[in-house]
Amino acid sequence: MNRIIPAAALTSMAAAALLTAGCSQPPAPPAIAKPVFVTTVAPATSAQTRTFTSVVRARVETELGFRTAGKVVERLVEIGDSVKAGQVLARLDPADYELAVKAAADQAQAASVDAQQAASDEARFRRLLADGSVGAADHERQKARADAAAARLDQAKRQLELARNRAGYATLVAPYAGVVTALRFERGQVVAEGQSVVSLARDGEREIVAELPEDWVGRARTLAATAAPWNEPGSPVRLVLRELSPQASTPGRTYRARYSAAAESRAPVAALPLGSTMQLTLSGAPAGSAATVLPVSALVKGSGSAGVWALNAKGSGLVFTPVQVVSLDDATVRVTGLAMGSRVVSVGAQKLDAGTRVRAIERVTDTATPPVAKTSS
Repeated sequence: MNRIIPAAALTSMAAAALLTAGCSQPPAPPAIAKPVFVTTVAPATSAQTRTFTSVVRARVETELGFRTAGKVVERLVEIGDSVKAGQVLARLDPADYELAVKAAADQAQAASVDAQQAASDEARFRRLLADGSVGAADHERQKARADAAAARLDQAKRQLELARNRAGYATLVAPYAGVVTALRFERGQVVAEGQSVVSLARDGEREIVAELPEDWVGRARTLAATAAPWNEPGSPVRLVLRELSPQASTPGRTYRARYSAAAESRAPVAALPLGSTMQLTLSGAPAGSAATVLPVSALVKGSGSAGVWALNAKGSGLVFTPVQVVSLDDATVRVTGLAMGSRVVSVGAQKLDAGTRVRAIERVTDTATPPVAKTSS
């Protein structure tokens, strides 16, 4: 006799079979933690110090030249001379310019006579027009001649003024009080219009100018600067960075930095001779919050900002932490924005993401605290 099994019983038996089969499968293996080198964040306690050779320059230094061409007949200054504003420095041969002035004056005189005659004729025609002796057309023609003569007179006067100006350009004068630092011409030499012939350093504020290597450009903006005469290293003065060239020089691939004196140092700096050699010293920790030095390989870019991968509280996950880059060189990066004591992935950070499980390996590296560098360049 066949036995009929109810549908509900069949459903229960199938579910039990599936449950038994599921329990028999082994659990999925856990994700393998990727070993990573980490560096513990600590403040950069080692001071950065380096000394550079620098030179005293005037803040304002002008290249002067004649505003016209000609032959030099007088050179009235030498290198190192102090000059006053308006003092004559050199003269060109004025003969041609004096002739041009005379010719322009003669033309102006002739134009003046023509203008006076034309104006007199126009006045006479106006009277004749009033009593009907001449027609309106005759008067209009004479008035046009008078207007044209007056315009030619104005033109001649302007030509005379230009000729006088060019004659004045044959004399080179100092635009301000200062010191002659270079001469590029001799008596008898023919110079072109606008050619630089004299370098003039303005009296007053002095600056310290140095050439910095590429790896110190970023640090120069944050480190304290002092300078002392080469023969008196024990008398430093405090400086403030005024200008840092954005482009490296072609010969040495260095960046020109110009330092002005701090408020309390203006008097001693102003007394320094132009061209004297100074020792410029950049030192101290960068300004602002505590900074740390990490290997360049720790830096990553996420969402348009620089940052690092830091370990989470459990030490097995990653958290992207934005940082502010203070300075950067070939091997290290100095950053702010990290909590002291946090652990940061220092090698291969660019190959990780937020979902990666990691196993931290502490890394001891000298790049976190670079030694003090005391060299000259």
